[in-house]
Amino acid sequence: MKPIITTLEHYDRLADMGNGLNDPPAAQEYMSRWDGPSFWKAISDIRGKDVLEVGIGCGRIARQLLKHGCHSLTGLDISPKSIEVARSQLSDFSNLNLILEDITEFCQPASFDIVCSVLTFMHVENKRKALENIVNCIRPGGHIVLSIDNASDSFDFGEWMIQLHPWAPERYAEELNSTGCEEVELIPLIDTWSGPGGQKMETYGEQIATLVKASKTLRANS
Repeated sequence: MKPIITTLEHYDRLADMGNGLNDPPAAQEYMSRWDGPSFWKAISDIRGKDVLEVGIGCGRIARQLLKHGCHSLTGLDISPKSIEVARSQLSDFSNLNLILEDITEFCQPASFDIVCSVLTFMHVENKRKALENIVNCIRPGGHIVLSIDNASDSFDFGEWMIQLHPWAPERYAEELNSTGCEEVELIPLIDTWSGPGGQKMETYGEQIATLVKASKTLRANS
């Protein structure tokens, strides 16, 4: 029977394995199945904005956020080894702040214009607290973009397994509406990836994830 390890240990191991470092274009395109053009359209213009990324990992999304001209980027992660890799990979950016902390424990009220996250919330057990914190972190009028995978309750990584905590996208929308957000939009992400040899995943043409986009009402208290 395969061992079940914690999310922290999983991502520390991935960092040790060099996961996400110097990925070839095909690998980057594969990963963009969970973000890509729809994600960046939802993020919109970030020039001069203060951005929080929940689950920065090794910095794949962060590098693009920084290149797009944000005023500052705060990257949050629970994995110290991922934070170390991200710090090394993004050392050419001076407007980056990396924090080793769980989103259920982190809150800097009214500090950010945008909060985003890709494939992180399936690992978060206490989603209500996590969503409450990110809404509190957002300035009124700011917005949140979460890429939510169609996850099961566990993930088989080959040599080990990790427990997941999936929610339907509608539950995210309901929770965000109840914590001071409006205009919550659920955007389907359809798998259109083809490998260098034209190979397609079994999920080609199917919805593999959902973007949850929400705006914090201007009336909300910080």
